[in-house]
Amino acid sequence: MKTNTKNSENMSQREKFQLLNSEVRSFYEYCKEVGMSDDEIDIICRPLMSAVRRATIKRWRRIIILMMLFLATGYIVSQTDSFQWHVAAVARLTLIKLLPLINWTPMYYNQCVLGRLPLQNFEAEPVSTSDCIACEAIQNIARIANTDHNEVLNHHLLRGAPVIVTDAYTDWSSGEYNFTGLVNNDDRLRESVPCRILTNIRIGKQPMDLQEIVSRITESNIPSWFIHFQNCDIRAVKTFRVLAPRPYFLSPEIPPSHFNWLLLSKNYETNRYKYLEFDIGLIIMSQLKGQTSIQLKPRMPCENICGPVKIDLQETETLVLSNSLWEFEYLPGKGENLAMITETDWVET
Repeated sequence: MKTNTKNSENMSQREKFQLLNSEVRSFYEYCKEVGMSDDEIDIICRPLMSAVRRATIKRWRRIIILMMLFLATGYIVSQTDSFQWHVAAVARLTLIKLLPLINWTPMYYNQCVLGRLPLQNFEAEPVSTSDCIACEAIQNIARIANTDHNEVLNHHLLRGAPVIVTDAYTDWSSGEYNFTGLVNNDDRLRESVPCRILTNIRIGKQPMDLQEIVSRITESNIPSWFIHFQNCDIRAVKTFRVLAPRPYFLSPEIPPSHFNWLLLSKNYETNRYKYLEFDIGLIIMSQLKGQTSIQLKPRMPCENICGPVKIDLQETETLVLSNSLWEFEYLPGKGENLAMITETDWVET
């Protein structure tokens, strides 16, 4: 027995199976030689088969439990900020390495794989000269307060007139709107890459994420600068909504904004307006700090019928407009300025 045990310990797994198979065949042949039927052999081997079946079930149960523990541990780890940060960093480095082989930037800047159908197609001339009657008499923008959705919609937007609401956020305090602090305190926000960006600050790596934008603003010591950018990343869109929550006068039927813009400047004085290209819909601009000069220019073919409208949007004021008839340009104000613009799908009915 000692020799057999020692030999079996030195045997490979395949040799053990071959030995076991040989012993089972010998046992079966012996049973047949003594005249036993298959049913009798089955009764004799039943305890062995039951033991084998129990061992198999036990082994699979152990495998399933280990797999569930592995998946649960993996899920818990994947939800940690540290894991997500490292995965995002590795993914970003991999994508940068792939740029010489595959130009993935156009797909990155698209919010959806399938393009969202525009509400209006300007190449097909959606604005006719008959529509220009809505803006031909607009020369000034009304400022209203203590309003509601019905007044904003029926008295202003549906006749093509923008409107400024002066009490949209009466509890605003300019000291609360720390853009750099908001970005630096959110790991996922720092990695967000804006869709469109324009600035006089020298742009470094491309694409430039919000962390890079903050570092350029805070570390460059530039005495005069401006920057505006559009957020398409849904996490960034949601995070920046805290700067200007949903105005009280909007109907619950109007969906949340799908894109937003931030306009920042410091001591940047210029006479050249900066053009912002919006989707057609409801545009809401909230002046969080300082002031911004805005110029609304009528779209073709209304440019010879309607005149441009100029507005100075002051701190705590909110501009609301449907931009189906208007193109949007702005000038940064003196001193430090911060404004946020939201784009919302909205069809005039």
